[in-house]
Amino acid sequence: MDKIKALLQENAGQIETPCYLYSVSQVAQNYQALSEALGTKLIYSMKANNNADLLMRASHHLDGGIEVASIGELNLVAGGDSEKFINNPSADKKFLRAAVASRSTIILDNLVQLEALREFVGKRPLKPVLLRLNSSVLKRFNQDLPSIRADQFGMDWVTVTTAISLCREFDIPLAGFHLFNGSYSFTKAANATAVAAIAILAEMERLYDQALSFVNLGGGFSEQWQEQGFDFESYRQLLGEFPAHITLAHETGRGLMASAGYFATRVRYTKQIDGNQFAICDGGINQNFLLAQTENTFRKLKTPLLWRKPNADLSTDAALDETEKGACTYVGSSCSKDDVIGKQTDKHLLPQAGDICVYDHCGAYNASYTVTPFLKLPQAKTYIIE
Repeated sequence: MDKIKALLQENAGQIETPCYLYSVSQVAQNYQALSEALGTKLIYSMKANNNADLLMRASHHLDGGIEVASIGELNLVAGGDSEKFINNPSADKKFLRAAVASRSTIILDNLVQLEALREFVGKRPLKPVLLRLNSSVLKRFNQDLPSIRADQFGMDWVTVTTAISLCREFDIPLAGFHLFNGSYSFTKAANATAVAAIAILAEMERLYDQALSFVNLGGGFSEQWQEQGFDFESYRQLLGEFPAHITLAHETGRGLMASAGYFATRVRYTKQIDGNQFAICDGGINQNFLLAQTENTFRKLKTPLLWRKPNADLSTDAALDETEKGACTYVGSSCSKDDVIGKQTDKHLLPQAGDICVYDHCGAYNASYTVTPFLKLPQAKTYIIE
């Protein structure tokens, strides 16, 4: 944030808003901290932030590999040196062909995808595949697993056993399996998941009749995973119970990128409606859908850092009664009633036209999970901070 303040101080007139600002050094720090906490390989889930410029500059830090979920994402990283993992339940033969050509590890979601790989056997080098396991399999092997939201991803245990048989029949090499319990699930389910995974591994190796080599235990890290009080030391000791021939991995998107990104938007106008203060900004729900929190039952809108334009007229603030100060709703530039992106309730100075609002923890999903086509409003610009 200090770097962003300095950037605005020196170049506010040249900064186009709305925009995202990403810190390469913060990505590096987050990656190192989480890797050390886990003691395993760490794979970056690209859907969290697929900005090509950021990935290029941070690629040498992401040495655990990158998980991609579309041909478009694969094309962005196809020429890089990073190990690639393909993971999409709807991946068709075209996507699978591109995955094989790029020497990616394919995470199979279903038997149809497994059947589709038969045509490549003996024709192109095929990296050992991973089977994606539905979270219901974990409960089968560990009754103490906490409640996890059911989903449509991966294979149940009956399908897993069939897939192992088909890998043997089709001569498709099998590396291991992939797990994921859902967003924000790590602290709640990590230990029970590891216990189940140890038992699953033993049974899969028995059915495959040879040793496997790779287990992805998933992710589900929050934006502020360091502050949740999770006992990583005990977790690393538990992971030590896996056989030595197994490479362990976790994946992260939000845990790596969230705190490395900021969203900035300028105040265009301010106004009052029945005594309520509003700041109308040039960016909002179209460029940062998650800020509006329309999918949450109870909204807890964020309060931005307000960067005041140089030589701002403070006479309006001075004239306000103390009871009128500090209450302001920040809204975007669309025609949607839901385009509300922030709330200021403390006693700071009220925003003025030309001020820049900066929101933190906007590095994951905020730019990619948007409704930009609505009204054909402009996409947010991007600035990279080393």
